[in-house]
Amino acid sequence: AEAGIAAAATSGLMLGNLDIDNREEIERFAQNTTLIVLSFVFISLAALIDVAAIRSLGLGAVALVAVIMLVLRPLGALIATAGVERFTWPERLFIAGVGPRGIIPASVATLFAIELELAGNIAAGQLLVGTVFAVIFATVAIEAGLARQIGDVLGVTPMRTIIVGGGRIGRALATRLENRGEYVVIVERDGNEVERARADGFTVHEGDGSDAEALRGARVDEAKRFVATTADDDINLLACQLAKTKFGVDAVYARVNDPTNVDAFESVGVTPIDSATATAVAIDDEIERPALAHWMNELGDDHDVQEVEVTSEKLAGKSIRDLNAEIPDGTFVAVVSRDGENHVPSADSVLEYGDHVTFIGDTDAVRQAMNRFHPHD
Repeated sequence: AEAGIAAAATSGLMLGNLDIDNREEIERFAQNTTLIVLSFVFISLAALIDVAAIRSLGLGAVALVAVIMLVLRPLGALIATAGVERFTWPERLFIAGVGPRGIIPASVATLFAIELELAGNIAAGQLLVGTVFAVIFATVAIEAGLARQIGDVLGVTPMRTIIVGGGRIGRALATRLENRGEYVVIVERDGNEVERARADGFTVHEGDGSDAEALRGARVDEAKRFVATTADDDINLLACQLAKTKFGVDAVYARVNDPTNVDAFESVGVTPIDSATATAVAIDDEIERPALAHWMNELGDDHDVQEVEVTSEKLAGKSIRDLNAEIPDGTFVAVVSRDGENHVPSADSVLEYGDHVTFIGDTDAVRQAMNRFHPHD
């Protein structure tokens, strides 16, 4: 069994690094086939379980499962991530708290159980299988079932953003979003751009961004934000319409190459970014306020600007002066938005539930402030 696992992993590494045509279709077929095979394997293995043997384990099985979930798994995760700077403490705690067991321990345990039963030690075989499946059931039901909630509590659930277009603009936007800790998937149909984006380390789904099946394959239905950045306004408009009407994405943005098309995007509820105007604004910023322009262009290094909705009942209804203790050192509230109007707050300005506040400052301080003012959706 161990040799088979090693062989499968090795072949997967080799195939994954080959230049294969129609990779997306092959991966989709492999995923569907794997799901079917695993279903049969689990059914076959579960048929060998003696339910009475699991019941006979009693409180000992419960204690063992608790030790594995609450002691061994967290300890192993913390040791494995020790000294790895890319993992924050919330991310380490998430890894420690979510570790559902699966097909490998089930198959290996069943193999050894069969060997034990053939050797005449039936009770030991049943004990082994019962214990392993008890661990699998508990970790899948509790840890896997509550993974999203655990991630939300720890603040490690990334915002999924779909970017249609893997060209220079799409990759530049993806870089900025990933530097802020967001999860980005690029949808691109050009093979050369796909390889270039993957070489830069981005997650890329190969396909036409104006095709519903391609967007479904990129899991656009799970996205909180959708951005079309291609050089073709027709593709951008169609992609945005699909994201908004078919998949229900609320926050949809588009690069508009021809300024006369801005109204068409606005009419379907898409936020348009006119390329010509955006370029002119960037040049004007460089001329009139170069220090601020450079500072903004370096967002994600050690400073950040973020807007967040006030959803904390504890903080709503208080003035900026009263909230001073809740705002970490290294950041401040620059703008408060309410009912579509923006203003720079004074110390006596009162924040209301649903207001949007913009924080400027050090990256860590901005993140802490966002979590305090927006603890939940």
